[in-house]
Amino acid sequence: MITIHTADVEFYGGRARTAPLTWGQEAIWEVLHDGDVARTYAVLTRWMPIPLLLSVGDVLQIIGELLRRHEGLRTRYHPTASGDATQEVLGSGSLPVEMHDRPVDDPTEYSTIVTDYLVRAASAGFDHAEELPIRFSVTLQDGIPILLAFAVSHLAADFVSAELLVADLAAMFRARADGKPVPPARRALQPADLALLESRPEGQLRNIEAARFIRRQLDRLGPDPLPARATPATPRFYRGRLESDAVAVAAGVAARRYRTTPSVFLLALTSALMRCVVPGPTYPIDLMQGNRTEPELTGMVANLSQSILTVIDLTAETFTELVGHCAAVVAEARTHGRHRKRMAHDMICRAGADRGCQFNDIWSQLPGRPTRPDATLRDLARLRASSTFDWPERVTDKNKDLFMGIHGAAERVQLSLFADTVLLPPGDIRAFLDTFERAAVVLAFEDVALDQVAAWFAESSSRYAQVDWTSG
Repeated sequence: MITIHTADVEFYGGRARTAPLTWGQEAIWEVLHDGDVARTYAVLTRWMPIPLLLSVGDVLQIIGELLRRHEGLRTRYHPTASGDATQEVLGSGSLPVEMHDRPVDDPTEYSTIVTDYLVRAASAGFDHAEELPIRFSVTLQDGIPILLAFAVSHLAADFVSAELLVADLAAMFRARADGKPVPPARRALQPADLALLESRPEGQLRNIEAARFIRRQLDRLGPDPLPARATPATPRFYRGRLESDAVAVAAGVAARRYRTTPSVFLLALTSALMRCVVPGPTYPIDLMQGNRTEPELTGMVANLSQSILTVIDLTAETFTELVGHCAAVVAEARTHGRHRKRMAHDMICRAGADRGCQFNDIWSQLPGRPTRPDATLRDLARLRASSTFDWPERVTDKNKDLFMGIHGAAERVQLSLFADTVLLPPGDIRAFLDTFERAAVVLAFEDVALDQVAAWFAESSSRYAQVDWTSG
């Protein structure tokens, strides 16, 4: 029988201080004003193995060292009278860790223990004024630590931050198992330091320059860039999801062919398909930026990704030209990605451009992505047979007309398209994703005309238009 108890991790030796929120944290805090999502919004979860040579005491000490290193993990967030918040960094304290001890003869799978904990930890959310924004669980076998899992609030970490925490923990576990000192903390700012920098004149200048960039984007946007194309379904917004081993291999290979990054290639392919959907010469799309181009921000936990409005020109005559244009847009967006969202949001809303589209490529940031195809186009195309499609969400409203997310594991991409069915009816959502995969595979080996991409989309759209997606 599995026994569950808690053990306290103590942390000490850190700085205690208060500060305003960073711009990235402020954007998340404003989302949390919705009482329905305030506790459960965007909780990231991870799990990892623990070297068998470590004791429970070793594991708890390493968790304590992690909390000491990263101020964002030992921070509480307090609302102010204006509706904003301050962050209170604790210099010392304790954190309860949930311990699940499974006897060797218990039939329960380790994956079940970890999954149940992560689902529970994420669904419980966080009381940010009273709790630290991270929870840990250790799975043991007869008292021996086997697995570590954690859930962390989006106020304290984004996707990259969660991977940094896994890397930190793995390095410290390995060093302790090898009988060596834990490696030093990487050089990075803390959230309170970044908030201070953002409040200085150079931070305000960054905001002004971002505002100028966004105004230039708005000036390039024509009237009604995303007009209705169909009668809405009920509910109105559908999310289609296609999981593909083929795209995981093709993206890096195609990016090298076009001398660009996988993320730019994926954005260009998204834009090639948007040419099939929108009538105008441009379309608006928010690009999610990691904001880690400066050395002191690269390894910073609680340096949160932010999106920024861009406008992409669809008048390119070739895919190569479209890739070049997207690369230029991404480079400029990266320069202005860290800005005060509140300023940008007000400006965009006044221009009536607050919905639009969003592109969020998390997958390209994953380590260990495949870099070479299986040898031939035929081999790579064969991988498409393992692709799967489903409808994970259908909702009545969404804050964007179209959201393209690229997630998944290093060797299996998850293409997620959330769209207003007035813009893309369900059959076209499926056609968009199928054509995305088909084009990615071919582009890894040869050029494809933009008109050919459009023809593939039209063919797929016609096929899926005959399917009743509302019943499945």
